[in-house]
Amino acid sequence: MVRLYDLASEMLFSNSTIQTSMGQVLNIVELLHTTSIGQLQTIMSALKKKIDKLEEGDEWIAKDNDKLEELRRMKELVNLIIGWKRHSMEIAENKRKKVELTKKLAELKESTKTPEDRIKEMEAELAELEEF
Repeated sequence: MVRLYDLASEMLFSNSTIQTSMGQVLNIVELLHTTSIGQLQTIMSALKKKIDKLEEGDEWIAKDNDKLEELRRMKELVNLIIGWKRHSMEIAENKRKKVELTKKLAELKESTKTPEDRIKEMEAELAELEEF
């Protein structure tokens, strides 16, 4: 998580952007909050191809190391964002399941009460209301 924060803040303060294969330019906020995991995977695949292309150049052509390093950082950032989004989705799903199970448990407890238990609860509520 620390590395994600470092790369994201670096991208934010340097005003870096990533261009998708469709020509859309995305900043860090858009990467974090508006792109889907599928879109991020497509972006990461395109970054891998660009990195491979730069690395495959023959030994007589000078490699642009700054550009290569920037692409590697971008790929790492996109990969970390994918992981963060997957983790966030898992947490949200667990919360949803917990709420659903709590509701089902309450319904089950209510359905297994005897009429005597319900009468006692209603009498207790009435007694409480009569105090006011």
